[in-house]
Amino acid sequence: MISFEIDFLFYFASLFFLYHTLSSVSQRDRRDLLLLYWMGISVLSFLVITSFSRFEIFFIGWNKRSTFQILTLTNLLLFFTYRSLEERIFSYSRSVGFIFTALIFGFFASFFYWMERFQTNLYAEDESHILPFAIAVGAFVWSREMFWTEPKLTLSPSSDEKEFNLTDSLFPCLVFLIAPQTTNYEFVAVLASVVVIGLSSLVGFIFVSQILKERVPREGELGIWIGTLAFSTSIGVDLLVSVPLSFSLGMFGRGVYHTLARLDWSEPGKRGVVSFLYPSILGIFLPFLVLEPKHWNHAPYVLLGVQVLYFFSFYLVSSFVFGILLLFKPKSE
Repeated sequence: MISFEIDFLFYFASLFFLYHTLSSVSQRDRRDLLLLYWMGISVLSFLVITSFSRFEIFFIGWNKRSTFQILTLTNLLLFFTYRSLEERIFSYSRSVGFIFTALIFGFFASFFYWMERFQTNLYAEDESHILPFAIAVGAFVWSREMFWTEPKLTLSPSSDEKEFNLTDSLFPCLVFLIAPQTTNYEFVAVLASVVVIGLSSLVGFIFVSQILKERVPREGELGIWIGTLAFSTSIGVDLLVSVPLSFSLGMFGRGVYHTLARLDWSEPGKRGVVSFLYPSILGIFLPFLVLEPKHWNHAPYVLLGVQVLYFFSFYLVSSFVFGILLLFKPKSE
């Protein structure tokens, strides 16, 4: 499979992110507004990137990208953008909501610059470079749940009844889109191992649900994301090691979800922490458990400091951005 075919396949698969996001919105007028935001920002970002490239001006992290890669990354970033605030973005007027969506999208897009800088200077253990986005969304979700308590969100009846869908099975492939292996033939083998890891964490997640005798919305999505994101820092680990560990992480992730439910967290808050913050924290420390010391980029104590700095740098910046958004939060009556 040549590079162009891979890029096109990823772009087609990334459209399921759009479908999944739109299907999670309960009201039709909000779905139409979200689609308008999504399409408007996609077209605007593509025009900006291609226009500057004509004058040989490239954005660090976005250079050397094909048209399909730019569109796919745009869909992925817009998915993270909506997940950071979810339906709270509709509490603003249309113009202000679009501006906020564009600002958050630009914030996530700038992560390509910081990832390249951090990887060059720190040599952090993060093979896929997807971890900063998970950290940022996790910081948004945590801050939102702590400080943005209104309006209180509840799931629509249709959301509770959603079953495992195509988005859940395609996410493990899309999560490694920005990995350096995207143009290699061996990438298919990498994707296969990622799918196995994601499915093993899903089995662990569902196993605990069966013990507790209670189902949770979007079990398939939550279970797969835990293993996929947690092992994104350690690509190519032996499956004999990664599969049992991923199964255990899925079980523990279900325990985290159950604990947050007892603390009366909102449904989006529980999903966000389990999907993004929990596996991103695991991803920071997993290289110490699954990689041989001879493959580490630093000495043990140095690597520990680098990984922690890598996490808190993105977490604190994301929390600062959320604090700025909180200043413009509409006052409740």
